[in-house]
Amino acid sequence: MTKLFRPKAILFDHDGVLVTSEQLHFLAWQQLLRDMDLPWQEIHFDGLVGRTAPQILATLLNQFRPGWTSADYDVDALALQKNDYYLEFAKTQLAPYPGVREGLAWLKSVGIPCAVVSNARSRELNSSLSQLHLREFFDVVLSRDDVPRPKPDPGPFEFAAASLGFSPEECIAIDDSPTGLEGALLAKCVTASVTTNYPRSALELPIPGRPDLAPIWIGESMDDFFRWVASLPPHHPS
Repeated sequence: MTKLFRPKAILFDHDGVLVTSEQLHFLAWQQLLRDMDLPWQEIHFDGLVGRTAPQILATLLNQFRPGWTSADYDVDALALQKNDYYLEFAKTQLAPYPGVREGLAWLKSVGIPCAVVSNARSRELNSSLSQLHLREFFDVVLSRDDVPRPKPDPGPFEFAAASLGFSPEECIAIDDSPTGLEGALLAKCVTASVTTNYPRSALELPIPGRPDLAPIWIGESMDDFFRWVASLPPHHPS
């Protein structure tokens, strides 16, 4: 097995990796679904984490309003409304995961540049990173508004790596959902995951039919992730 060295750069997902936003998104979804008169108390978001809000809305409408059309429901406008609710909750309740700030500061001190690669909206990312004073640690912040196709397409990871001046193979990408892991693996990033939203079993083989594509590291916390990166040999021999 090829020995692994510290990456040239790290590509971070946002929700579930950098910030503890899951419950706030859940509350925002509940509020929106109440507005839409959908059975919000019956809906479980297992398996939907990592998808864009319009994709989640389409899935829920297919389940509870079969035969719906875009004339009935403007999923983009509804997603924006949900985003408004989330941002309101986030003003007072959003926090980084334990160890994130310290880990990012360490990466900056050793000269490893970082990017955010997220399916969240641009205004959500900018608000979060500014509010939590994390923006200074990232050279690139990439939202779903900045790319033609969101994750699981590999494009966002390829674009983020190129923006940092590296190939995807020179980067570690960390994500908490099968959706994000699929994009990172297809982009040929060295890929890691954290079990904040999915069990290990769902992350070990995130792409059906592709047992050859799997994350190289899965851990329980971001503290564990930064310790793992720090344990890697710092320089690849020339």
